[in-house]
Amino acid sequence: MNTTIVKPFSGAFLSQFVWAPQTVPFTNEEVLSLDRELLLYEQVSLNPDIEKNLISKNELLASFAISKAENSQLTLKEAQGVYSLIISDPNYDFVGKKLKAKKKLTQKDHDQLEFFNIAKLFRSLNQKPFPIKELTAEKIRELHRELTQGLDIFKDDLSEFTLYKAGKFRDNDLIRVGSYVPAPYTEIQKGVDELISYLQKNQTTAGIAIFHTALYGLHPFNNGNKRVCRIIEHVLLRSLGINEKNLYSTSYYYHKQKQRYYKYLLYSLEHKNLNHFVSFMLEALVLSIIGVVKTALEIKRGEFLDRQEALGHEKLVLKPFIKRGEIQFKNLARQTRGKITRPTLVTYLQRVVELDVLKRREAGRNTYYTLNFESPEEETLKRWLIFAKQKLSYIPDDIKMV
Repeated sequence: MNTTIVKPFSGAFLSQFVWAPQTVPFTNEEVLSLDRELLLYEQVSLNPDIEKNLISKNELLASFAISKAENSQLTLKEAQGVYSLIISDPNYDFVGKKLKAKKKLTQKDHDQLEFFNIAKLFRSLNQKPFPIKELTAEKIRELHRELTQGLDIFKDDLSEFTLYKAGKFRDNDLIRVGSYVPAPYTEIQKGVDELISYLQKNQTTAGIAIFHTALYGLHPFNNGNKRVCRIIEHVLLRSLGINEKNLYSTSYYYHKQKQRYYKYLLYSLEHKNLNHFVSFMLEALVLSIIGVVKTALEIKRGEFLDRQEALGHEKLVLKPFIKRGEIQFKNLARQTRGKITRPTLVTYLQRVVELDVLKRREAGRNTYYTLNFESPEEETLKRWLIFAKQKLSYIPDDIKMV
């Protein structure tokens, strides 16, 4: 295959970046087609309660994932508490309340306010996303201002604190990302304008991925660049008509694949090759779409098990079947080790087979157990995974398991 090398930008700094369109794993039409099929699935097969659960869960987990990209120490449980505040009172000022009581601010206070800002903005943009044609440099500064407002108050309370300068482009050349040297601050305004112009002429999934990579390459802000890039990426994808119901987010995939996220992002920057991160972003997008159906299937399996009123302690051996429909006995024994003894496991399995909750099959010396539950999601997942495996060299185990 002939590989065409493209230099998409002309600005002094951005002109160093290249990309090869033919080498990315998915075309724009393939991603759009998969997302359209997800929308049809949602319309026909998805229970309204499950849909509501997925949307709420996505807002929480995506916001949490974005905060963890900035090394927040907040736990998911703590994030859930802050998220509840946003729903009940989006103007709640817990930092101001603490200052009024003359209490010292801590790293945890910073992380809570950081998450509060992210989740509040993420929720607002999900309710009122803006189209690509309305993206401007001022809009990007405004998003940064909303994401980082109030955080510079911690500058005297936390060690090794980097100022955010909310809503202002970087005014120095002191910032480094590992060994990578971002654009000179004097080129940021022109660079951002050029990226926006490029995106508005290339309104595709790859165009958004290129925009994300190059914007982070410019590093337009003193602090908080990953937050801005991820929030904008999410909104821009929705402006293409992708993820219409807001059921998923690439940011949560980035969080689960954190080491690979940093690897491909930094490799793209250091080698001035956009393909590394563009390909990873398209992988995240496709596998996030697949993940929606997998999560819906797991919820349905969990509901099926909850309905088995004849079962008591036997339910202990059934939990692994929520994630995976069929499990080999030796793997099940390994997963339940330390929780129940092997003879008890065998007894419980015999009981649930007799009750038709599980089906048992022999294959040579191996014994397999399958949840006696069928759902249209299973066939959809198998078909989509075959498609993804043809395109990707790596698929996480938690997605491969049907």
